[in-house]
Amino acid sequence: MTSKDKVMLILAGGLITIIILLVVADFITSLETMRPPHAEIIDLIKMAITGIIGIIAGYFAGKGEHNGSK
Repeated sequence: MTSKDKVMLILAGGLITIIILLVVADFITSLETMRPPHAEIIDLIKMAITGIIGIIAGYFAGKGEHNGSK
């Protein structure tokens, strides 16, 4: 595992952890205050997931170019 692989793993893992924390915190707050989840949080989650997919796809696309057929 190269250092570039480790950076990608940490970046993707950290972003996914932050998203999970946001979801859990908003749902707990929603349950305590008896209101639906904020639409802004749901939009933020959608954009963050799209960003994670883009980052990972870009990494794999770039990895294939530099290493030949790997």
